[in-house]
Amino acid sequence: MTSCPPAPFSASLAAGQTLTRAFAAGDELFCAAGTLQLRSSALAGIDAVPGLKLTLRAGQSWRAPMTLWLQLTAVDAATRLRCTPAAAPEQAAPAADWRARASALFRSWRTLGA
Repeated sequence: MTSCPPAPFSASLAAGQTLTRAFAAGDELFCAAGTLQLRSSALAGIDAVPGLKLTLRAGQSWRAPMTLWLQLTAVDAATRLRCTPAAAPEQAAPAADWRARASALFRSWRTLGA
């Protein structure tokens, strides 16, 4: 069992072959060729989440709504898939040091008072 690596990951599955992977919330799975069946078991927790079962055909994608383990199975023929990790959230610019802000304020006061 492996999780989606930080970089996009591609794999090919022969008909009937199964791959189990961990997906983080926001990770995307794209079916490039063939038919791919996704399954997860029911997850227990504060909010019970029913088991997931869906089929992706060539050109379709799916985004993980939460962290979960999926079993991916190539249904009828060889299947190519691509796993893309969720984009990292943008971080706000760090706040300027309070001393630098106070110094700029005093300089502006001096300029206005002169």
